Amino acid sequence: METPAARLPESSPTGLAVSSDYGWFEANDELTEGFCFTWIAGLTPEQVVQRLGGRRLRTTGWRAEWESFPGRRGGETVMAVAGMPGWSLVVEDIGVLALRDDLLERLSARTTVVTHSRNVELDSRFAVIKNGRLQVAFDPYDPGDRTGSRPDALLADMRAAGFTPDDQDSDNADATETAFALTERLTGVPMTAASLHSASYLVTAVYDAGTAAWERENPNPGLQPAN
Repeated sequence: METPAARLPESSPTGLAVSSDYGWFEANDELTEGFCFTWIAGLTPEQVVQRLGGRRLRTTGWRAEWESFPGRRGGETVMAVAGMPGWSLVVEDIGVLALRDDLLERLSARTTVVTHSRNVELDSRFAVIKNGRLQVAFDPYDPGDRTGSRPDALLADMRAAGFTPDDQDSDNADATETAFALTERLTGVPMTAASLHSASYLVTAVYDAGTAAWERENPNPGLQPAN
């Protein structure tokens, strides 16, 4: 049975967050070159790792050893999973999960997933997936162009968070902060520097074909071959 936290809001905002609440993110200068934050309702970190088909590497604190990731094999990308109230949060440094619809569909079976990513070139994606089906997806820098089975389901929340979803290519300088505010409205869980820094992370390695292709062009002799 789906938990209350996994329900996709219809119209009313679930919180009061606005883009200015997340001004700390850029000022904090962590993960600002690229990130992926993925929230999964009602699952534990161990259940998330199982659904990802990942190999458990270790449990650690905030980015304690995330740059070296001992034990990673060729073709694998690393994801760190923390437990949050009612949700699990997957954190990636320049991650891939938001672009892996196959994994997002698997994660969202009988629950809801909210994911938000950005790379160094400001290519960005925000998506909500429920029970294996993409509900809404858009680029926070272009909130007027939405796809999914219910592209208008989040309009009230988007406007309340600070988006102008009726505009095409708005080039909103606060798009990242606004997407974080929208995430909080959907999950009911504020994301702060303190909450990220204090969490315990289950670090897992997940095979990714894109990572494997890049490594074929850029070999790393220090990695074990993928099985």
